[in-house]
Amino acid sequence: MCIPIDEEIIYKNPLATLSKNSKGRKKALKPDGYRTEFQRDVHRIIYSQPFRRLRHKTQVFFLPNNDHICTRLEHVLHVSSASRTVARHLQLNEDLTEAIGLGHDLGHAPFGHHGETVLKKLSNEANLGFNFQHEVHGLRVVDKLAELDRETETGLNLTYEVRDGIISHCGEDFGQKFFPEKNYKNLEEIKSKKDAGMPITFEGCIVRVVDKIAYAGRDIEDAIAAKLINENDIPKGITSVLGNNNGEIIGTLLEDLISFCRKNSDCVGLSQEKHEALKNLIQFNYDNIYLNIRVEKYKKHATRAIEELFYRLTDDLKKTERLKKTDTLPDTSVYEVFSTFINKIGYTESDPDELIVLDFISGMTDNYVVTCLQEIFVPKGIA
Repeated sequence: MCIPIDEEIIYKNPLATLSKNSKGRKKALKPDGYRTEFQRDVHRIIYSQPFRRLRHKTQVFFLPNNDHICTRLEHVLHVSSASRTVARHLQLNEDLTEAIGLGHDLGHAPFGHHGETVLKKLSNEANLGFNFQHEVHGLRVVDKLAELDRETETGLNLTYEVRDGIISHCGEDFGQKFFPEKNYKNLEEIKSKKDAGMPITFEGCIVRVVDKIAYAGRDIEDAIAAKLINENDIPKGITSVLGNNNGEIIGTLLEDLISFCRKNSDCVGLSQEKHEALKNLIQFNYDNIYLNIRVEKYKKHATRAIEELFYRLTDDLKKTERLKKTDTLPDTSVYEVFSTFINKIGYTESDPDELIVLDFISGMTDNYVVTCLQEIFVPKGIA
């Protein structure tokens, strides 16, 4: 007989979030004598289909041919690993930080942040009552859209603390320090990342900071590999503080994060010097990488691809009574996949067609968007 893990023996910090104090899941699970509740969430995330699809979703560069260019999958692995290291040194819950780190970007659209911008515009045009944001959509993914292999119901049924960490991670917030939210939040009522506020746990705040640490230096390495910049372009005022490569940058910032939290037990953050250097590095990335003309020119293609697919699939749903009458549609596997998706999720008549299409496209990989366009729009001869 297995003796359940006693987290209080492992995590000495009184601020650590323990599984026994979790606000629970939407549906109770049979107790597991081998794993903590947050460790179970780690496994529910990595065995899910949305997690697997991250390997073909953009981090910065669309459809990279170079195997060493970072994808969204590598990014979440970097965040979860680094967050776990920080939690270990602070005696906070490592399993919880790992779960939030692995799940924090499950709501991302194809083609990265630009795809998110396009879906935000489309959701606004459709008057869906919200603007698409990957943080908020991430909660929808883990609550309603995600699939585990051959399980009859969709949704991952994660603990409240992991779900809160996902919707509250906001990687574009460049504050120096974060104080965990003290008040209970009704997560389902949150319509924007601004309304999500801070995570309710210190572990969630760690992920919120590490998210920025993980992508800032990694994007530099990818940009150098793609020959968008060279290492001498990075201002010496940044490299003298943070280091000359991704490993040095991450090491410097994680050490500073741990040191800062040990001195400031009520919040999670960075020292003023390291925070300013990180902020300057991210601004350098915006000016020289994210807005680089070689990256920008592909955004027009991504915009057109997502928009054309969205309008076409929405029109197809309306014309075919949600794919019940498909005689007039192209003979392609896309509509079979889409029909299976609709039936699996169990949409009601009150759910707008535009919402269904938004959910479907947001889960696509970059590659599958291209496949859908080819199958739907490129004529094929009769065999």
